[in-house]
Amino acid sequence: MQYLPGESNTGMFGGNSNWRGPVWMPVNALIVRALLNLYLFYGDEFKVECPTGSGRTMTLFEVAKEIADRLAGTFLRDDQGRRPVYGGTAKFQNDPHWRDLILFYEYFHGDNGAGLGASHQTGWTGLVALLLDVFGRLDAKAVLETGRAKVIKQVFREQVGGERVGREQADGK
Repeated sequence: MQYLPGESNTGMFGGNSNWRGPVWMPVNALIVRALLNLYLFYGDEFKVECPTGSGRTMTLFEVAKEIADRLAGTFLRDDQGRRPVYGGTAKFQNDPHWRDLILFYEYFHGDNGAGLGASHQTGWTGLVALLLDVFGRLDAKAVLETGRAKVIKQVFREQVGGERVGREQADGK
């Protein structure tokens, strides 16, 4: 079986099957969460090569942030002003009436990031906003100092309650 970076070329999966594709936001969000949980256990001492083959090592917090940044990059303009999510669709890339409209696709092309499947999936693809928010609020040191339960409580209070929780308040001081 060959690698396909996007849509299926066979009817085996129902033709244009929504349940295939290499880049899924909910799976990536679960991976980020798992990496953050493992970071709480291993801390800064445990590092892995990221990306594989680069020779560069990162903590699990840094790897989680790298994944979140790459997911966000799917929706952001590159140096040429193009958003990977829109692939070769000229209207969404160039038309001033459409180019700032962000669509949340069901899954994404594995090589170029172009959105595939339904373009109105704001549920699970909207997780990219949560990932941006989490990494905008947390840094690695705070995660290790505060601990998992308090970090989750802090982020929840800030996201849902709209209050900015200082580190002392999150620590219960």
